[in-house]
Amino acid sequence: MKINKRLWLFLIPFMTGVLCLAYAGLTSWKETHFACDSQLTMIDAYGNDDIIMHFRFDGKTGHVETRGKYTPLKGQQIQTSNKVSFTFWRDGDSLVMVSNDTNRLPKTSPPAFAHTPDFFSSRERGIRLQVIRKNKAGYLFLYDGTPALYCAITD
Repeated sequence: MKINKRLWLFLIPFMTGVLCLAYAGLTSWKETHFACDSQLTMIDAYGNDDIIMHFRFDGKTGHVETRGKYTPLKGQQIQTSNKVSFTFWRDGDSLVMVSNDTNRLPKTSPPAFAHTPDFFSSRERGIRLQVIRKNKAGYLFLYDGTPALYCAITD
């Protein structure tokens, strides 16, 4: 009987330590492996652009796909889309993303796109964002301390 008690006295702290390490590892992994969707509306003097964005972060690489409709004050709607693949890393509280490849359509940009960071239109351009897990359902993306968008987690 004494061997069983000694074994339990050893196993309980050991298993607790293993579970804590596994939880810490999973939490760290989830910081760089997630997908989320966001909706953004940009309005300027010439019209508005409604955009749906899908982000996927897979370790050190990721991609973002956007689809939208630019509606000028005068004229017809223009369908917009973009696919950007990127590499990223954490730098303190920030997430640094550098674009590898982009495929923005239409090639001639609507006026609202003049306010879009170079990251979304040019290769090897970077952007620094703070990505904060706000709740179980999503992340808040901050640009220079200002909330830029809320991204709802997807599977």
